[in-house]
Amino acid sequence: MNQSVLSQHEALDLDGESLGAEDLSIPALMREIGLKKKPNALLSKMMNILEQKRQKKGYGWSRAWNKYGLNVFRTHICSAEKDADYLEPLSAFLANFPKELPEAYSAFAKNLLSDPERMAFTFYHNNDTDKGQYEGLTISLGRKVVDDPSKRDRLDIVLEDLRVDGKVDGKIDQVRVYVCPWDTYQKKEFHLEQVGNLEGAQFELAQSLYEHGIRYYNQWKGEEDRQWSHWSTRFIDYFGPRTFIPKGSCFT
Repeated sequence: MNQSVLSQHEALDLDGESLGAEDLSIPALMREIGLKKKPNALLSKMMNILEQKRQKKGYGWSRAWNKYGLNVFRTHICSAEKDADYLEPLSAFLANFPKELPEAYSAFAKNLLSDPERMAFTFYHNNDTDKGQYEGLTISLGRKVVDDPSKRDRLDIVLEDLRVDGKVDGKIDQVRVYVCPWDTYQKKEFHLEQVGNLEGAQFELAQSLYEHGIRYYNQWKGEEDRQWSHWSTRFIDYFGPRTFIPKGSCFT
């Protein structure tokens, strides 16, 4: 082996001349992680490098905005067929908040919402930002791209409640909506609506959807088959126990 080349990369904790995890391909990383024979610290490093590589290529469910910078402490699985009542309010919300979507993205959203093959999850998270600390939820819909099942069309609605003086009040302070067809995302294009300091009709729409999500959270939190989990999440930075639990939290 050319040790001068290897020395340019951070070595894995295997021996002094091992390749760095950054130099491994996605299949190689998946194999090494799947064997589960590495120390936890190394598994964590490899998992996060794998996620970065998957994120860069847009594989699977991965999108930066519902993972990085967040602390996702619970995930609920939704059924497109059985949970139609849960997903039904999304159509009216997207049609009216904060304004009508551009035509191409509106057509995509309507098509995705009515697609029987769509998949849905709800992520519950903390968000610690320069503007303050939030708790919130992301209602996340997606489907496999026909020509490449490793890719996903995506739509995410992120609703967040600001922590003030150690507590939250159950009222929405910030909303982000990402409408993300794969055919534009592969060109780094997607539609984002972001609104803070909500007032009037905007606040009413967002608050109604947030309260809707909280009702289902309380209904589902004790249902074992609703809880999404995978052993690998123990080693991914953005999954894990909450870094703070505000007084008045809606997610207890």
